[in-house]
Amino acid sequence: MWVIESVTGEVRTHSIKIERTFPVIGLAEPMLLEATGRCPPEDIGGPRGYQEFREALADLIHERHAELVEWWGSTEYDPHKTNFAELNKAVDDLAAKWARKSRRET
Repeated sequence: MWVIESVTGEVRTHSIKIERTFPVIGLAEPMLLEATGRCPPEDIGGPRGYQEFREALADLIHERHAELVEWWGSTEYDPHKTNFAELNKAVDDLAAKWARKSRRET
């Protein structure tokens, strides 16, 4: 589990559940097999802001509809649609960060 704090002070907790491990010949790095759901957009304003964001995108007469559509760039937001490519890149980035660094001869 890790905690992320945005520049506005919003704090989110994320967790990764490892359900099983198995040896894979020739593969030394972690890989993403499955993902469910989607995180709220950055700096959305916590649970209340996220709820308002979802309501405003769906309601053409919501007082913040135009503002939030412009900010998000679309009226489309599906919390159940996972951006697998983006998540896979995040796993690759973590694997690279966690990789052992070779020792240089001095």
